[in-house]
Amino acid sequence: MQEKKVLICCANGVATSTFVAMKCKNKFKELGINAAVTTCTSLEVKSKAQRLKPDLIISNVGKTISVPEGIPVVYGVNLLSGKDADKTWEEILACLKTE
Repeated sequence: MQEKKVLICCANGVATSTFVAMKCKNKFKELGINAAVTTCTSLEVKSKAQRLKPDLIISNVGKTISVPEGIPVVYGVNLLSGKDADKTWEEILACLKTE
């Protein structure tokens, strides 16, 4: 299976993005999804996305962040609270689904 690239951003690129990254790594491992997960700040997300060309961006600061066209953005704050997390996982997995 081809490796997927996931970029996770939050305001400072430390606490919440790291927490969501750990949740993603665990979930992807559980589901057998080969994915490289990288974190960054909301200010870095556009330049990092241009360089890394991720399959998906998970944002903890909203979906209105500036990213290169064509890269899907999922709002990941539900993964922090657990509320409606299943819906967020469905969105994430749909974006990573291989054709």
